[in-house]
Amino acid sequence: MVKLTRLDGSEFTINASLIEVVEAKPDTVVTLINNKRYMVKETPEEIAELISEFYRTSGGLRLVVYEDHCYHNEESA
Repeated sequence: MVKLTRLDGSEFTINASLIEVVEAKPDTVVTLINNKRYMVKETPEEIAELISEFYRTSGGLRLVVYEDHCYHNEESA
């Protein structure tokens, strides 16, 4: 779960595993896998860091990046 801030300043918590896309349009829009959308104050980079921190502390899924057909994770970065 990650805590985000709506444009009106109210906070809410969202299930990180349901996030499909985070875009800057120029406001940040978070789209869930059920196509529900939220406009938030955090930047896409801040949200990516919140999600990584959530998974790092919860021991859940990990951020994995495939680059040039090579596997990189947080330990190899």
